[in-house]
This record gives sequence, structure tokens and C-alpha cells, in this order.
Amino acid sequence: MIYLVCFCIALVMLLFIVAYEKAIDVNLILLIAVVAVGNGGYYALYSSQNLEEAILANTMSYVIGIFAPTVLFLIICNICHVFVPKIVSSILYAVQIVIFLTVSTVGKSDIFYKTVEYSTDGGGAYLIKTYGPMHSVFLVFLLLYTTAGIVVCMYSLSRKTVVSRTNVNIILFMDMLVVGVYLVEKFIHLEFELIPIFLTFSIAVIMVPLIRISVYSVYNNKDIFEDEINSTGYIIFSRKLKYMGCNDYAKVLFPELDKWELEKKIPGNGGRFNTFLRKPLMDYVKENTTKKTPVKTYGYKGQIYRYEIAKLMSSKKWSIGYLIKVHNVTEVIRENAKVPSEQTDEEKSQI
Repeated sequence: MIYLVCFCIALVMLLFIVAYEKAIDVNLILLIAVVAVGNGGYYALYSSQNLEEAILANTMSYVIGIFAPTVLFLIICNICHVFVPKIVSSILYAVQIVIFLTVSTVGKSDIFYKTVEYSTDGGGAYLIKTYGPMHSVFLVFLLLYTTAGIVVCMYSLSRKTVVSRTNVNIILFMDMLVVGVYLVEKFIHLEFELIPIFLTFSIAVIMVPLIRISVYSVYNNKDIFEDEINSTGYIIFSRKLKYMGCNDYAKVLFPELDKWELEKKIPGNGGRFNTFLRKPLMDYVKENTTKKTPVKTYGYKGQIYRYEIAKLMSSKKWSIGYLIKVHNVTEVIRENAKVPSEQTDEEKSQI
């Protein structure tokens, strides 16, 4: 029964992610789909009536063990801003597909399982098997993906201005937990499979940082920032005034942002932001209004900048943080200042 519950939970999460308005990593959708299919396989195996049904259900359940580590590794790389070329990800998937095809030969060859027997206990069915050479290959790749994920996470922990340390810790812990549970199952030979429960729980936990990244990403909120994303600086803070990120142009206007740690409070060690924008932001937070601040300006090195502060809304329903918008208006102001004098001279020439 627990396998059926896990299957239904995975389907609900899949529907939620597909219907979610913000841009979500396609690998997360793939991971949830893989887990849903695998959980269905575990339930079908438990409910099977004979060896043939059990083998088919067992093949479905291996969708999790074979493809989930690959997808999870790519999710880790995406969260940690480690670029994986498409050709590399394609090769990784191709290798896992080959391994899955060997699983499909169970009962017909001894390449994955040398022997397999059908058994029931307590109303549920399971397989008694001895492993073949390709199962060892499967375990090797499982460990490789886990190790690679740990390496990427450890590397990213030193890049706190690019990747949230909190997000990395969550992903690292859940990855090691799931793989650890799977290996314990295989070496202790438990009759009851724990992996569907832990993996379903892990996906629910992993969704939290992925959704947070999406919600606070400048580039995933183009409906807010429109066409000015390359010529206007955008800086985002959470409701607790933790720095959540900015676009590239904001780092040009405020170079210190390149050194700020994500999901941490605003540093108090100077910089252009603290000089020009920190106090207006704090005043806006104290006002607790849903309206934008009136457009204001400040000058720096002969340039004039215009800024406004507003609440960052999710689906225009509730506040999830604060947004500061800054752009250089020096040329606009200078052009506007020239217009009256030019018109006056022209009028004089006509008299």
C-alpha cells in the first residue's frame, strides 16, 4: 500500500510542477516522472501474481535506480552553475539506456540477474535473485554519479557568491541519503524496498530550493523585467532582506554584489549599494506599503542614476520579497535639458 501512496504523491508533485507558472528545470520534471514510473513498478511488483508479472514490474522499478542518479546529477550541476554540454548529457543518458536494456533481459539471460525466483510473503510478492555482471556495472555507475555530485557540491561550497550554500547542503544531503539507503538495501537484502519512500521524500525536499531559485531569479521573471534586463540593474531580496541575486548589469553598477553571499543579510562594509540604496530600502521596508517608491535619483562620478523600490510579488497575489530597479539616465536628462534652449534659439531666429 505504501508504494501506491508514493506513486500518487509523485503524480501530484508532477502535476504541480507542470502547472507551476515559473520556469522550472526540465530535469526536475524528468526526475519526478522517473520516480512516478519506478514507484508504479514497485507497487506492481508487490501486487504481481506470477513470475512473468513480477519480472515486468521489477524492470519498471529499475527506472528509478538507473535514471534517477543521472537526472539528479544534472540537477546538481544546474543548481551549482556547473555547465554540462548537451553532448555529454546525451552520452550519459545513452549509457544508462544500455544498462536499462540489460535489465529488460531478466528471465531471458543471466547478464543482469543470474537467477530469479518468484516468492510471496505477507500478501505481497518479491523476487529472490542472484546478480549478474551488468548489475555490478549498474552499481559502479551509481557510485560514480554520487561521487561526481559530491565533488560538484564541494566545489560549489567555495563559490558562495554564485551558489547558495543552503541549497547546496540540501541537495548534497538528500543525494547521499538516497544512495546510502539504496546501497544498504542491496547489501543487506531487505525484502521491503525503502527507496521509493526516501526518494519521493527527497524530491519534495529538493523542490524547495529549485522553486526558490526560480522565484527569485531575475532571468526567470522576464514578465516583470520586460526588455530592460540588459540595460537596467535589478537586485532582489527576500522578505527577510536576504540577498537573493541580481542581473549582470546590476553588478556593473554595484561591483560589490559580485562578492555578496547568496541568501545572507546585506553586508555592512561599504560599497555603492550601502552608500546610495541601503537607507531607501530600509525606509521602504518600514513603510510596509504595496506601492512602489517615487522615482528618485542619485549621482556618482558625473553620472545620474534613477531608482525605484517595490515589493516582488508572486502571481500578483502575495509578497515574496523586494526588488530594486536602477538605470542610468544621464543622457536622457542631458537631452531633455538641451531641448528648451534649442527651441528658444529657433524661436528667436524666426522673429
